[in-house]
Amino acid sequence: MWAACLVVFGTAGGFLVWRLRRRHPGVPRGWQTAQSHAADLHRRVHRCIDHTRRSLARAARRGAPVDKLVVLTDDLDVQARGIDAQLVTASRLPSAPRERSLRDLRYRVIEVEKLAARVDEITVELMSPVLGAADAGLHDLQLRIDAFDQARREVHEISPDGLPRPQREQRPGTA
Repeated sequence: MWAACLVVFGTAGGFLVWRLRRRHPGVPRGWQTAQSHAADLHRRVHRCIDHTRRSLARAARRGAPVDKLVVLTDDLDVQARGIDAQLVTASRLPSAPRERSLRDLRYRVIEVEKLAARVDEITVELMSPVLGAADAGLHDLQLRIDAFDQARREVHEISPDGLPRPQREQRPGTA
């Protein structure tokens, strides 16, 4: 009984610590679940960067060269932290200036999302197979098979005594 209570309270405490940890310094803790426009912009900008980091980690596990993309993602994260600071400042303004500031910041968030999407596209291209080498190999194989087939036909056209077989006359109606 005591062990079960200890497990339940330990799990609840661990979840509470995990939930309340300060993931982004300088940003109010309540923004993780708040419904304000500033909090929504904060979550959007970090969601796209987190997605990009997961894509890069997946590509790195597959052996893709992602060093430069990691640096670009770190630079995007620096920009996101700068936007966070501006979001915190804008959220403390009176209503009219706050809405104007948040509207301007929304365009910066959209730009960060677009840049993160471009990094994701490059990551996907790095993980995709190189089709040019496969096409060249298939073309070479096709040429070799065609040459073999041509040689086989030539061998069948030669009679057992080494002379070419006479061509049979085609009768009308037969092909």
